[in-house]
Amino acid sequence: MKKEVASRAFFLLLSKLVPLIVQLLIIFIFSRRLSYDDYGKYQSIWLYMNVLSAIGLFGLPALLLSTSFTNIIYWMKENKRTVVPIFLLLNLLPIVYIFTIAQYLGGITSFLLLATIIAQNISIITEALAVKNEREKNVVAANVIFAVLFLALHLFVLDNGYSLIKLLPGLMAIYLLKALLLFNIKHFQTGNAASLKFINNTGKQWFYLGINDIVGMLFKWLDKWVILLLLTSAQFAIYFNGAYEVPVFGLMISAAGSIMLVELSKDNTTIAEQATQIFKSTSLLLASIVFPSFCFLLFYNQEFFLLFFGAKYEASIPIFLVSIFILPVRIINYTAVLQVLHRNDLVVKGALIDIVAAILLMLILYPLLQERGIALAFVISTYVQVGYYLFQTGKLINKKLFDFFPIKQLLLIMLFSIVIMLASKYALILLSSTYKLMAGILICIVAILLLILYHLKMAKKNY
Repeated sequence: MKKEVASRAFFLLLSKLVPLIVQLLIIFIFSRRLSYDDYGKYQSIWLYMNVLSAIGLFGLPALLLSTSFTNIIYWMKENKRTVVPIFLLLNLLPIVYIFTIAQYLGGITSFLLLATIIAQNISIITEALAVKNEREKNVVAANVIFAVLFLALHLFVLDNGYSLIKLLPGLMAIYLLKALLLFNIKHFQTGNAASLKFINNTGKQWFYLGINDIVGMLFKWLDKWVILLLLTSAQFAIYFNGAYEVPVFGLMISAAGSIMLVELSKDNTTIAEQATQIFKSTSLLLASIVFPSFCFLLFYNQEFFLLFFGAKYEASIPIFLVSIFILPVRIINYTAVLQVLHRNDLVVKGALIDIVAAILLMLILYPLLQERGIALAFVISTYVQVGYYLFQTGKLINKKLFDFFPIKQLLLIMLFSIVIMLASKYALILLSSTYKLMAGILICIVAILLLILYHLKMAKKNY
């Protein structure tokens, strides 16, 4: 099982990695060539697309991964009088918001944005179904094609009179192409009523997943939304770059988390032992990548940030330095067991605790630290949420925290990462900024490879 999980997670991670590289390249280019105002508006488009997409889909992708497609279709047919009005209402909200609050975009841009969100939602659903049916290689191919076209579109628009009106139709087209590449009629076939399990629980779990997705996405973008509403597009651009979370870590969790959900949902009779093995293996593997990377960004923050964004965004560095402290907890999907055991009520409670804590901390910290206070509020609230999820997971599988979550080993990996990267920082102090950064990256990569090899060696020995 471990080999299968690792293999499928690798392909899923690979499917996200190429678009991620393209995304970072576009940020690198656009932050230099666009004005503060144009760059701020460009990034605000992704804010709207991500948040409004989460509202419109209302947890459907997560439900597809953790619940039988037959269950979902059967439940929707049985409750169509409830489902249809709610679906229409949820998808009406983005229309109202964009044409009222986001008037600065203009009528044509707003219409194109809505059409692009619909295309994006279709591609998200088809990708979730492909993962559910274990077609990760197809997902890799579709995402590589998407990434190539995504980059080509941005460069073409940038070199031919940049505007959102030119960019959005192209985005809509490549999202639809991706959906077409992943579409398979077999994914939409349903079994008979005899194969149904937990049918009466489907609607309840969908509700909790939808609320959790919306709250989670709002939390991810709330700080930027506040900045966008209160300050100018230029100030939003400076904050956005500083608070930008390096997305590769989120993608690793997403890839591993999707496979965790599928594997854990296959057989709930041994959920405690499965969860223990998967939590330990996944967290140690991802920590071997995340912890050295975090320490590299911590000790080489100025060199890295100025290389990536340029001196133009030097004012973003203090915000960036605070924001990266969220990375050490990006090592596992903490809600996987809760979702598989249909305790999405606890997932929602954790999300609500997260966002309430963030808002309260913002009110306290913003007067003291300004924009850095907003970033710090979200870091602290995330740690609170993680603690809540681990506590509830332990209760459900009747395990103590140290039994299923390897805290001691994780602390040792962090200590190793701190020592290696801090020592390299002082050893390279006489080098120029560029050479220091290159050497730091190389040392970080070596540290990651050593930790991964050690983890794989120990996993082989234990199992």
